[in-house]
Amino acid sequence: MTKTMRKFISVFLSVVMVLALGITVMAADPDPYTITINKASANDKSAHSYEVYQIFDAKVDNDKLYDITWGSGVDGDAALTELKSVTEFSSCTTLKDVLDILEEAEDNSSVVDAFATAVSKHLTSTKKEGAMAATETTANIGVEKTGYYLVKDTITGGANGQEGAVSKFMLDVVKTTTAVTVNTKEVVPELDKKIVTGSTRDVKNQASVGDAITFELTSEVPDLRQSGYNKYCFVMNDTLSSGLTYLGNDAPTVKIGSTTLTENTDFTFEKTTATDGTTTLKIVFKDMLTKAQTLYGQQIVVTYQATLNENADVTDAGNPNTANLIYSNDPSHNYTSDEPGNGDPAGKTPDKETITYTTGVSVIKVDENDQTMRLPGAEFKIEGTSAGQVISKTNEYTLDNTNGTYYKLKTGEYTDVAPNATTEDNYASQTDKYKLVENTELLEATESIIKSAVGTDGELTFNGLGAGTYTITETKAPDGYVLDPTPRTVEITCTFENDKPVWSYKLDSNAAVPNQLQFKVTNKKTSDLPKTGGIGTTIFYVGGAVLVLGGVVLLVLKKRSSEKE
Repeated sequence: MTKTMRKFISVFLSVVMVLALGITVMAADPDPYTITINKASANDKSAHSYEVYQIFDAKVDNDKLYDITWGSGVDGDAALTELKSVTEFSSCTTLKDVLDILEEAEDNSSVVDAFATAVSKHLTSTKKEGAMAATETTANIGVEKTGYYLVKDTITGGANGQEGAVSKFMLDVVKTTTAVTVNTKEVVPELDKKIVTGSTRDVKNQASVGDAITFELTSEVPDLRQSGYNKYCFVMNDTLSSGLTYLGNDAPTVKIGSTTLTENTDFTFEKTTATDGTTTLKIVFKDMLTKAQTLYGQQIVVTYQATLNENADVTDAGNPNTANLIYSNDPSHNYTSDEPGNGDPAGKTPDKETITYTTGVSVIKVDENDQTMRLPGAEFKIEGTSAGQVISKTNEYTLDNTNGTYYKLKTGEYTDVAPNATTEDNYASQTDKYKLVENTELLEATESIIKSAVGTDGELTFNGLGAGTYTITETKAPDGYVLDPTPRTVEITCTFENDKPVWSYKLDSNAAVPNQLQFKVTNKKTSDLPKTGGIGTTIFYVGGAVLVLGGVVLLVLKKRSSEKE
């Protein structure tokens, strides 16, 4: 074996021995005691980080501590000075004095909370750390010695917008005989939202414009008895899309259990409408911490109504209504108001959404002989709307060569495609341009009848129709055409698949495809009818001539008869 090879083997074996020793040391020096932290609230969707500090170093016998000194996780002298400013510990001059008060307090949470808050201001950098992912429910943290430990909880990812809460300080005794299990004390409320139709509660419905829709928000008074909060914020927010109008100006009905709460005494209400038509409702519960001491677990129900308006969306996007709940989520923070302010940590429940759907039908007015030719100027009425209101939508094309982007076709339709050498014969003009103006109007029924006129493109849409039966009848014909007074019956039904609406239509009992219905109504030109002076008058002329000729013959015969006599 060469000298170089012997050196290589020697170095290699040395490295292996060092690694082996490192592994041995790591395996032989685990923390002998474990604190297991269990997440108490299934509603908590936040990731947590935990820091464990030894407050008292002590020997333990059946939960009793002896040979007690300040632990490595706290500055004892500074903590003792801090405790003197706390009412319950104001007379303490030694560690023994502190221990005597804690022993007398037993399960008095206010005294224990005051102790934890005071000492937490003077923690050292000596700590053990652990984490619990958002999807986990348990964390295990190893510690080196027996004694009295404080567990500090923080939420990762920022203070606001969390679907979770911080647990107040957790204190427990680590002893040699039993594994220590600590249950978190976070308070994470829930919020739900439904549309109420009779005895049914659902996240979706179908409606006609003008229908009053009942919305219900539900939650539960949180158990805050040992939560550690000095004040608790509990704020419901509800946003109505532009297609929904809050009904009235009064606050919603708010109940806890069977008791109806009073506005400005038990809660405040604020309604704000933005420039885009959305409306935000805010309900701020007053003094929830006090209420929760006796009413915890009772159901909170908020009820109000809104109507479907002229901005209602008739597509599958529908008209959503979204709610969430903002709440205090850090008991170590000093809250000063019933509503979180800037810098106040707060949690937010996931948005709960309901959607109201509606539909419509379109009438297209065309020439009977050329059904590609659209006819403006006709008027129609619709009857049978469930709410006595309907959204009339028409397109008006006005001549505007400066701002216009549309061209008129000879059929009466409009297109934004410019004519070319191949298509120019299809255009009414190759140079005139038109500007589109969409007219949407909420029409009220008069004796259950609503009238509206078609646009310049010969089309009229009645939107905001829910399930039901409707009759559409022409009441005025286009100029130069004869009225078609035949009522057209439209039957609309709605089912849901995967919470999306499936609309079905029948036109005069004939089933149509399940999407927004369009149908044509034709008119005859007045020139298509028999005219005075036509074949009918010719018959009269011929008949008259025959009669005259017959009369002349009779007169001649009568004269000859007289001469013979």
